[in-house]
Amino acid sequence: MTRKKMALIIAFNLILAVVALLWYRHTPPFSLVCQGNITFSDLRATSSFRFEGGVTLRFHTDGTGYFTLNGDVFNDQHQWQVSRQETFSWQKMQNSLYEITILKIEKFGHDELPAGIFEKYIAGLTLGKKRLITLERTPEDAMVISNFYSPLLICAD
Repeated sequence: MTRKKMALIIAFNLILAVVALLWYRHTPPFSLVCQGNITFSDLRATSSFRFEGGVTLRFHTDGTGYFTLNGDVFNDQHQWQVSRQETFSWQKMQNSLYEITILKIEKFGHDELPAGIFEKYIAGLTLGKKRLITLERTPEDAMVISNFYSPLLICAD
């Protein structure tokens, strides 16, 4: 291989690397704010669980975010008010798949839910736990937030 061919190959690879870097820096960072009402039920033969309330979900561009839950939890014959904010870190895994890790759980003053109730019925909402979710944009520009089984929230302007 001549020096001229070698220089052309190196120059081409350098230009390709610079273009890739510029494209990566130009790609807007991911940010999302979503609010909605949700009813989540888990009806088992041994017991029943239901959450009815509002959810606010926010992804920050720095790889962190939080969600707040405000509403009522019904479990067997009991009812409690829940009001908390859970801070998480997020990482894009591939395409529309994201992994979130719960970093901090802050219960507000009127949160009456005893420890262990959420943990029993809703996997991944406990401190240090990881959860995989998908975030997909529809043709109408709504955002669908799902787990592996079904959509959880659909956010639209």
